[in-house]
Amino acid sequence: HVIVSAEGIVTPVGVETRVEQVPGVAQAACVGVGPAGTAAVVVVVRTAVAPQRAGSADPGLAEAVRAAAGIPVAAVLSVPRLPVDIRHNSKIDRTVLGAWAAAVLAGGRARLP
Repeated sequence: HVIVSAEGIVTPVGVETRVEQVPGVAQAACVGVGPAGTAAVVVVVRTAVAPQRAGSADPGLAEAVRAAAGIPVAAVLSVPRLPVDIRHNSKIDRTVLGAWAAAVLAGGRARLP
């Protein structure tokens, strides 16, 4: 799940760990959107108080997430739950989440991932 952005290689776990220290963030996932080499880094968060719908994070939260991430973040999205791999019920399914984030950022409807 390594992200190859224009700035270089990004491993998601470090970003996720830093973002999960932001007050109000219960869980975080870092995914790449776009082609390898130019992928945009997107952080998807599940907040302690679940949002009523999936989509762009509150501006204040997005600012705090960007500050904590330690790398340039193109977008911060918020979801009531993060999808998990059916084989490992606790492992975030970054593949599904990345495809969902790409669709949302392309103007698609922000359904649950």
